[in-house]
Amino acid sequence: MPRPLRIYSNSKIYHIILKGIDNQEMFYDDQDRQVFLKHLLVTKKEFYYQIYAYCLMDNHVHIVIKVENEFLSKAMQSLSIRYAHYFNRKYQRVGPFLQNRFRSKAVEDKRYFMEVCRYIHQNPENAGMVKTEDYKWSSYKEYIGKEKIIDKSILLHYLNDDIKEFIKFTTDCEKNDINNFAEFELIERLTDEELTNIIMKKFNIDQYEKIIVFFKEKTKDELKVTIKQLKNIQGTNVTQLARITRMGRRYLEKIWKKEKREPAPN
Repeated sequence: MPRPLRIYSNSKIYHIILKGIDNQEMFYDDQDRQVFLKHLLVTKKEFYYQIYAYCLMDNHVHIVIKVENEFLSKAMQSLSIRYAHYFNRKYQRVGPFLQNRFRSKAVEDKRYFMEVCRYIHQNPENAGMVKTEDYKWSSYKEYIGKEKIIDKSILLHYLNDDIKEFIKFTTDCEKNDINNFAEFELIERLTDEELTNIIMKKFNIDQYEKIIVFFKEKTKDELKVTIKQLKNIQGTNVTQLARITRMGRRYLEKIWKKEKREPAPN
């Protein structure tokens, strides 16, 4: 099946997502994140693009950039190849590293631009990791401090060049106020077979038949930790997980919701 044609932006501004293959983590430690940002800066200079926002999550990356349309694919391919080469060499792995090609969505108006920048900066808090202002690996810290990678003049211009207004705009809104369109197809629904393979890899289970036993042998406290890990697998839901693990859907749902309410550990 041929790939869909990429839609180019009249504004030349894009919301980019890079995602680890099979939802696998892209970063194992802070050195990995520092190397990724180093390669991001190198490709920025090489392909003459501007960066307005970014956030490094565990298994995906958000970036808002302005780039000449003819350089878009080359720039993101260069970034992906450089980081994949580093990652595979460091962890002695082979094979594809990222999920298919990068994703891009054209940013054509002020509203979407502001909303997607806010969404990206709030991504760690929405994921239950840490408060927006405490996350080290997003451009939020550059907006309130010194620019290293980003160009913050555009977003701040829309906020009257006022850092306090930026902080209020980014952190004061309720999660439900953030428009879901900012995610734009990051979450793909997994098939049962795909999810089963991910669970087996994630928990080092060598046979499908052992999945049910694996969860049955867990204590209540161990199950809470394990269910939190399951919740972080994107593209699945409680019903599908209950079907594959044979855990009760209501029990899963109860823990699932509780984990969402609990603050992330320091």
